[in-house]
Amino acid sequence: MGAMIKRILLATDGSPGAESAEALGLYLARRLGAELLALFVKDVRLIRYPELLDFGAISVPMPAYHEAVDEALELRGRATLERVAKKAEGLAFDGVVRTGVPYEVIVREARTYDLAVLGRTGEQEGHQATGLGSTVERVARTSPVPVLVAALAFEEPRRLIVGYDGSDLAARALHFASELAPPLGLEAVVASVAEDLDRAGLLAAEGIEYLKAHGVAAAAQPLTGDAGEALAVFQEPTDLLAMGAFGRGRVFELLLGSTTEYVLRRAAGPVALVR
Repeated sequence: MGAMIKRILLATDGSPGAESAEALGLYLARRLGAELLALFVKDVRLIRYPELLDFGAISVPMPAYHEAVDEALELRGRATLERVAKKAEGLAFDGVVRTGVPYEVIVREARTYDLAVLGRTGEQEGHQATGLGSTVERVARTSPVPVLVAALAFEEPRRLIVGYDGSDLAARALHFASELAPPLGLEAVVASVAEDLDRAGLLAAEGIEYLKAHGVAAAAQPLTGDAGEALAVFQEPTDLLAMGAFGRGRVFELLLGSTTEYVLRRAAGPVALVR
């Protein structure tokens, strides 16, 4: 089975938190023979509402002229893309700097790609308006393609775990796994969480049957308890976890919490979010 992922979008802001995403994107591009586009977004909100920012050797004091902030972001973007380009030697690689609201630009660029890769945290992490944490959620909710969120530190994946609960979104995660596991040479595991192990086992068997029909051998891992907690505990740093993203709706998640958000905050390895 040939890999269906031929074009990968890598979103990076040049921060230490994005380095794992860069390593993951480069790894996938090499293993899949895919094109790689590195995207740096100059956050227009920072340009319009400059604050006291530190860009390494470049400091922009407040109040700062819009032009000064824009120039500092441009320099940072170019330096980031040049650094990634050196590591991408031998790949079909390109890098671009865009201006806008990060999640909007990432989603727009992703329309002509098969997979978007980004880090779990970024330069402005913790800032309500510009934190990459909010960017990850918004990209995952609106991206037209699967979103792969890197772990805090990169380790080459050894297993591909599919979180399968019988839902439509989980079925799409199975489809994603069937395309990714063979070309990466990953061992596949279907992890199903239910109120009892018997029910979880039946769900896992359903997922295994689908993967088998697509030439992917997989093991079953029935689990009980809270879905987010069970999957996060089961995943190891060398596991790539694929799961449906944000399937219950915003109101339900506000009241009872989101399995997707729980996993993202506690995952030991990379998480692929499929909608």
